[in-house]
Amino acid sequence: MKPLKLLDCFCGLGGVSRGFAAEGFECTGIKINPEIARLYPYKVIVADMLDLSGRDFRGYDVIWGSPPCRDFSRTTSFGWKYWRDPPNPERGLRLVKHFLKFVEEAKPRIWIMENVPGLIKYLDIKPRFIGRLSRTMIRAFWGNFPDFLLPTCETKRLKQDIQGPYRKWKRAMIPFPVARAFARACKMKLMEESDEP
Repeated sequence: MKPLKLLDCFCGLGGVSRGFAAEGFECTGIKINPEIARLYPYKVIVADMLDLSGRDFRGYDVIWGSPPCRDFSRTTSFGWKYWRDPPNPERGLRLVKHFLKFVEEAKPRIWIMENVPGLIKYLDIKPRFIGRLSRTMIRAFWGNFPDFLLPTCETKRLKQDIQGPYRKWKRAMIPFPVARAFARACKMKLMEESDEP
């Protein structure tokens, strides 16, 4: 059997991909920033999602998207405060809507979009799931992903292995146990479907 394939859009440092790779998925990420893309541990495409068409990415079993949440979030781990630029939901929705169109064109067997709950009031479709991923991380998930058991994740102080402006990316990573739980549920569903006559 050929390996299952994940396309991780807006991949960051690859927190989601690490969970899927642990379940045997072949992972490819898409990231606009070449310096962060360099830190992604799997095959990576350096590109702006707005320049890509989903038709060119058919054949992926799972497509995951984590569009930037900064325009829907007013918090950081240091308390309530605005980002340097004020939030602009219209700017953020442009990426979200493009990702949804991208998924429609790519036609993956499973798709998942993750973002902060603040996106809910700007989007017409309701999330399938909202959960606390760690003590300080609550996320909403849209898509056709299978049901799964959300593991409890402890928030630990992160090692300072990434220095300078990229340290904040580490804080935003989906915890490995959560990514792996998603991956395991997706793998089981995909394998069941391929066993059906």
